[in-house]
Amino acid sequence: MSDPAFVQLLDMGIPGGRARAALKRTKGDVMSAAERVFAGEFDDIPSDNEEEVFSKASSSKGKEAIVVEDSDEDMEGSDAESGSEEVLVDGFEDDGEIPEDRILSDPYAGIFFSKDRIEKVIEPVEEAKHMKISVSAGSNYDVEILGRGEWMSGCPEGNEQSFLFQLYSMLAEGRMGCSAGCGYQFKRKQEDFFVLFPDFPAFTTYLSSKIRPTCPQCHQITCLACGEKVDRNGKQSEDILLHCPNLQGIILGVGLHMIEQAFSEGSDNKSLSSSASRTTTSPPVKKQKTFLGGLTKDKNSTDEADGTLEEDHSYSSGLGLVQKVVNRGKGSSKGTGYDGSGVEDRTGQQKAEKAQIASDAKTALLLSQVRVFLPDLNRPGGAKTSDHLVHPTALAHLRRRSAFVNDLLRNDSLLDMSKRSDLYRALFDWLEIVSNHEALASMLAMPQMRPISSEILPQDPRSVTVTYEGASSPRELLENCVIQAQAALKGLKSVDNISKSSEDVMMTEEDLRISKSELARREREKKQEEKQDSNYQLRSFCERIVASAQTIDKSLIETKGKPFVDRMRESLPRLPETGVSVEEKVSQGQTDESTIKMYEEWAGRARFQYCNLTEEATSTSDKKVYRHAFNGSIQSLEGMDMPKRSLAIAKELAILTTSLPVAWHSTIFLRVDETRVDVLKAMIIGPEGTPYENGCFIFDIFLPLDYNQRCPNVKFMTTNGGRYRLNPNLYADGKVCLSLLGTWQGPGWISGQSTLLQVLISIQSLILCEEPYTNEPGWANDAGTSASKSYSANVRRMVLVDAMGNNIKNPPHPFENEIKTHFRLKSKSIRQQIDKWKELDDGKGISGDSFMASTGDKNRSFDSASKDLLKLLDQLDSGNSTISPSIAEGSTSKGKADGKDQAKGGKLARTLGFKN
Repeated sequence: MSDPAFVQLLDMGIPGGRARAALKRTKGDVMSAAERVFAGEFDDIPSDNEEEVFSKASSSKGKEAIVVEDSDEDMEGSDAESGSEEVLVDGFEDDGEIPEDRILSDPYAGIFFSKDRIEKVIEPVEEAKHMKISVSAGSNYDVEILGRGEWMSGCPEGNEQSFLFQLYSMLAEGRMGCSAGCGYQFKRKQEDFFVLFPDFPAFTTYLSSKIRPTCPQCHQITCLACGEKVDRNGKQSEDILLHCPNLQGIILGVGLHMIEQAFSEGSDNKSLSSSASRTTTSPPVKKQKTFLGGLTKDKNSTDEADGTLEEDHSYSSGLGLVQKVVNRGKGSSKGTGYDGSGVEDRTGQQKAEKAQIASDAKTALLLSQVRVFLPDLNRPGGAKTSDHLVHPTALAHLRRRSAFVNDLLRNDSLLDMSKRSDLYRALFDWLEIVSNHEALASMLAMPQMRPISSEILPQDPRSVTVTYEGASSPRELLENCVIQAQAALKGLKSVDNISKSSEDVMMTEEDLRISKSELARREREKKQEEKQDSNYQLRSFCERIVASAQTIDKSLIETKGKPFVDRMRESLPRLPETGVSVEEKVSQGQTDESTIKMYEEWAGRARFQYCNLTEEATSTSDKKVYRHAFNGSIQSLEGMDMPKRSLAIAKELAILTTSLPVAWHSTIFLRVDETRVDVLKAMIIGPEGTPYENGCFIFDIFLPLDYNQRCPNVKFMTTNGGRYRLNPNLYADGKVCLSLLGTWQGPGWISGQSTLLQVLISIQSLILCEEPYTNEPGWANDAGTSASKSYSANVRRMVLVDAMGNNIKNPPHPFENEIKTHFRLKSKSIRQQIDKWKELDDGKGISGDSFMASTGDKNRSFDSASKDLLKLLDQLDSGNSTISPSIAEGSTSKGKADGKDQAKGGKLARTLGFKN
């Protein structure tokens, strides 16, 4: 106990056994020993007086004590010298022995938290302390003092807690001797360091004026933060504040707190904006169990009681219709293609958007100002002392108080991100500096702890229990942004080709006479005009996202090793390569839960993909022929493009890559032609609880030349060759009735705002509904009637024959693999579904309501259709990829509809005896 180094470690709250081991390993270096203990390297070493020391440390903190109830085991460390293998949580493992220099530079070497980790932390509720402070002549501020509890908030780990407590206590109270040893004592006060000014520069200016007092006895200048001699004041306040790690810990702690506050205000504005956008009268929607995977956190985000969607930042894409997917009471349908009524009042939303812009600007400015004080070995003018030796307090704050990073990266809309580009560019600058420092880089690959709830302690109203849970790492969340950015860049590629071709035009004689200075001037003007171009801005923003991810990965390779980064990349979300089949097969004895999980994981990987949608080339013509209902329109635009159209398509692709709904109950798959991104095909799986359940419904989509000034062209293809009308909104000739598509009355397509995703979700939620009969305006109030039940029974029979049976027999391109995998994984569920549908059937045959002469299926009963479907499922279950053509006897082959929008329909109603 007489060893000063040992006593110093004990004062930090480090148990005796670990302190001795750390000092022995570092040959008496207190700072290195503390860092290695903080890294968790000695967590497995028992301490003979651990309880005594912890008790002493806890009692000294009083109300600020933080207690952890952890659902996981403590962080695991590895003994670098012994080379023992360490198995890490959350799928990460250390790559054998950790080099000595990595342990010293990276306090999180070999340590990761699981995303399943949950922590309950008791934190004090402090009353805000205010005081008046003068910074310079005429500049007076009424400021708040950052209390000890708030300073330590969110840091429950024993060692992190000790470092935070020690630094705050040392600087907020007590005295410090003059560095010259003259005997004079400087007094440290709380208000010297932990002051929250309205802006960050005011704080740094104030701190600069406080931290270098001159001794009144010997005139020696001393750093008030670390107690060392200072020979000169420094030319800039920045240099003064980079003097020591203690200052670094203070500045980052206060700066991150200010960023949190600014970002929190912005989040409140965003919630207000979302609420305002929902004030418009919207139609009640049929009760469905369709969960918007990628747009909601989980299935439980849908509130069955009141039919509202849980507020979540993932709605930042502004998809108004997504927010309308709520439960709808029986008998309240408003008819075909209904998508709301009344005029939208955007006054509140516009006000919130202005507040959001102001908040974003404030947060971006704070990020750029605080970023200067991040440890940076590549600092202009050379690295400073605090860049080399990172204070543990700074690490603790960066790891625990960077929730704003995850919240921003959790945004699933590149469109929204590009609109807030200044804020996101500041964020990427921040991430790149963090990734470039070996002591910080690993934090970007570590799951983050996020507060999810708080509860006041009954026995102590001045304390709250805050629950933290593991969340995705910043690098994992960034990958979703990268996927969207790459999709947008692909959509913009055609514009680049046009620009290149225009550059190849030969210069005229007049152009050749122009002077070099004039050419340079024109080139500067051209570049300036490009920077104002929307395409250029989106392209540069997307390139920045991709470059940020590459920079982070490069730094992680240098600090953690390539095997680590390779394993990390394997766990990241990614799109399959063009033309690569994504399949899953169910194994015998597999539980329903595991099958559902497998299905949703498969669908998440397979929902979006590029592919070839053209026919095989023929020798008679070089012109591409597309396997698409709009082949004529597609060919007419071959070789043409418009910048605005390309920009709109780029934004669409960015949204669609990560936002298509994925769930066991209903999923939307999308395929985009690899060379013509305006040519798409969609397959919507019928939602559970509807007559369309588990059927595969194909739609051909083309984005016209003036997209998105006007809506996309959409044609329904699952019509059994033009013989089946499956819904009052879905005609047998392929017409889709929807106000968004301009084929029905009501609020239509909004230029520059509406999206293809809205159209797809409208079809999934409003058309493929529980009682399709009520989608006809004249029958909107007839839900639950015998006529409605008969209509649904007929739809179920048609779904069995065509959306299921024919699709299994002759799966349409390019969904061959997806259809077979879907039916293999859902075979058991569909067999149970057939039994339920059998009880609801009315014993009649199929009436297709065809616009053609005859359906050929009038005598096709439910029993016949279900029997043939079960045989097809048996073949899939047996692993037989070749389906016998004799199955589904009596069903007609699938053919192509002629594409004419004929508003015929009513034969089905007359056949079933329904009213006009």
